[in-house]
Amino acid sequence: MRTSKPVSPGPAGGARPSIGESIRALSTAQKAKAGAPLYSRLVNRPLGRVLAAVAHRLGATPDQVTILSAACTMTGIILIAALPLTVWAALVTAGLLVLGYALDSADGQLARLRHGGSKAGEWLDHVADAIKLSSLHLAIAISLFRFADVVASRPVLLLLPLAYSAVQNVHFFTYILTYQLRYNGGTPLAKDEGRAGMLKSILSAPTDYGLLCVVLALRWAPEPFLVIYAFMLLGSAGYLALALPKWYRDMRAL
Repeated sequence: MRTSKPVSPGPAGGARPSIGESIRALSTAQKAKAGAPLYSRLVNRPLGRVLAAVAHRLGATPDQVTILSAACTMTGIILIAALPLTVWAALVTAGLLVLGYALDSADGQLARLRHGGSKAGEWLDHVADAIKLSSLHLAIAISLFRFADVVASRPVLLLLPLAYSAVQNVHFFTYILTYQLRYNGGTPLAKDEGRAGMLKSILSAPTDYGLLCVVLALRWAPEPFLVIYAFMLLGSAGYLALALPKWYRDMRAL
């Protein structure tokens, strides 16, 4: 998610800072970690920080990074639907999704290095997320239908990616709406959210898009992949069922 909070990473006089200077500046100006899913917290944000520093050194804009992120992600999604279930195909597609997600973190961090983002950039970022989340699980369903023998004998398994698509879309877009209404309105975090940050990060692991990208590297073995995929779906649905009433109460309290 883009943010307009700027940092001052480099030397005076308009000189572009080094990659190391940019990384150090971003390390002191990260978004709040409280409740962020574990992969995003420990892997994706630090990786995005490095990519943002490199992009800043190269003179790229946040919108260019967003477009590159979308290109990596959509290439991976298209290849999921198109390629047979081999080890190399699963690793390549998962790698593209992981890179796309890291760049999705980098665009907002690059905006901070460039002294703030824009409404147009935030819009572009969310549109790319909407396309990604609306197509990923449909591509998984196509892949399973075309290439997985276990699905040929048990077609009911195709309901898993269809259900996952609905759960992930509802979760993401209701979260975005809640974030916009609550946090951009200036309402601070509840006192217990900071203290419970790490526990919440662990409990929200099934909802983590980055972890899902890593799990997709197992698609070459459909049966164990579907077991893990189903557990992540159940965890995501359970988390959403608990989160929606809380978010509604937050809105009532505004």
